[in-house]
Amino acid sequence: MFHTRPFDLNRDAVIAYPVRELRPQSLDAADLLSAVGELAMRGLPGASDVTLAFWRADELLAEASTNGVLSEAVGAFDADLPGPVATVLRSGGTVQLPDLASESRWPEAARELRARGVASCAAAALRRPRFSLALVVYSAVAHPPAAVWAELDLLLSEWVATVVRTRVRGVV
Repeated sequence: MFHTRPFDLNRDAVIAYPVRELRPQSLDAADLLSAVGELAMRGLPGASDVTLAFWRADELLAEASTNGVLSEAVGAFDADLPGPVATVLRSGGTVQLPDLASESRWPEAARELRARGVASCAAAALRRPRFSLALVVYSAVAHPPAAVWAELDLLLSEWVATVVRTRVRGVV
């Protein structure tokens, strides 16, 4: 048997608790790139260096790289330069360059990377209506583990989601 009492607006409708002002935290593009870069270095077997770039409305807003010379070789920060980054930004997905010694699509970039000890690389992009993010992973080994590197675009999406979930609180 239930015991009931009449509802009293003054007594029952007010719950006493302090109301906090909502203060959403933000994550700037450089912090996002650094955190995603750390996940990429830990999560990709054979990765020796990574480069990331963040664009909004075709304007480069932030860049991060473990080796700035390598990023210039592949045009990582210039979406108009022919290369793997421009290709993935236009078409999405992943572009793999598993053996730079036999790379025919971008021979100048391949030659420059090989001169710096890189044997293979892969590029992926995360394209959204409001921004684009590109990742290039470099390896000193030719033909790195293809199963992981082939899904680089999916991994990039997961890493970005992980960083945003763990670093940004109170933003819907």
